[in-house]
Amino acid sequence: MGGSLKEELGVLDGDSFVALLSKLIGESRYVQNNPPELVPQEDRVVRHLLDALAPYSKEQGGPLLLNHASFVEGRGNLIVEYPGTVPGKVLSFVGSHMDVVTANPDDW
Repeated sequence: MGGSLKEELGVLDGDSFVALLSKLIGESRYVQNNPPELVPQEDRVVRHLLDALAPYSKEQGGPLLLNHASFVEGRGNLIVEYPGTVPGKVLSFVGSHMDVVTANPDDW
């Protein structure tokens, strides 16, 4: 390791990206937070993301540390770490969420 993320992972393949987005959109009815009694199942989204990122994981020779963290069944989070080269320096992105508001796919 030691190169840039682009050097480590390569160029984003547009077809693969669109295929992943299609899978995520396909889960929309399971991750909506409306009506109020519906409990989103974010693990459905996490599984797709883990599948897409697995080839780049440390376990498969890549640079990424992948952690499926769950504190409530079905409502997991995905923590992705790309270790840096400077000890003690951390860059974090926090706040992404995988539940969605009600949407009508016919309107897309």
